Amino acid sequence: MTSISENNYFVGVIPARFHSERFPGKILELIDGIPMVAHVYERAKESLLNTVVVAVDDKKALRTMEELRIPVIMTSKNHNSGTERVAEVARSIDGGVFVNIQGDEPFIKPEIINLVINEFRTKKEINMATVASTNLSSEDFDNPDVVKVNIRKDGTATTFFRNSNERTTLKNCAKHIGIYGFKKEFLLQLINMKRTPNEMDLNLEQMRVLDNGFEINIAITALDSIGINRPEDLKKLKEIMTFA
Repeated sequence: MTSISENNYFVGVIPARFHSERFPGKILELIDGIPMVAHVYERAKESLLNTVVVAVDDKKALRTMEELRIPVIMTSKNHNSGTERVAEVARSIDGGVFVNIQGDEPFIKPEIINLVINEFRTKKEINMATVASTNLSSEDFDNPDVVKVNIRKDGTATTFFRNSNERTTLKNCAKHIGIYGFKKEFLLQLINMKRTPNEMDLNLEQMRVLDNGFEINIAITALDSIGINRPEDLKKLKEIMTFA
């Protein structure tokens, strides 16, 4: 019988911070009558994940998830990143690989989540994986809200960045999709590492991994995902999806 602590048991965690700096309360904003984070949960449930849970930091969000009968865990308000919130969940439940799914990507495709899972299934030695899309427009390239990644030939990340410089071009990078998979033991090791200057300057938590000499495997896809960073992003999404 398979133990749920083994590396082939995948737990999806959706860290849902209520007091977002750029868009407070966005996780509960209604899209077609359903809270944004609930859309994320429903799509995650369609993936190959064995378990999916929402990790909240606010009582209103907790009550909303409970009313919708969505598995939910209350976590600390003091975390600096979604990864720290996922790690708190990982301490309390069993699992081999924990997948951090952004709570502000309401229409993330289950296939994107499966790409992370398949990285661990096919490359047993890796500690962490994420996804990058070749669907990077010039508008996205110039948008600091859209994170870009440079990738080595072996499929690992060289660096992540927000703003272009003389060493970066549209052709030599890809659009980072902010989903992360971690082996549990590596995740708990990672959050005990000090935050690095690159992480704080760029506001990119994955830079802590690279700055400490660890690799991040990248699954490359032509698929894309739309993140909601600001109120105008939600308005644009509703216009695209023709939601009222």
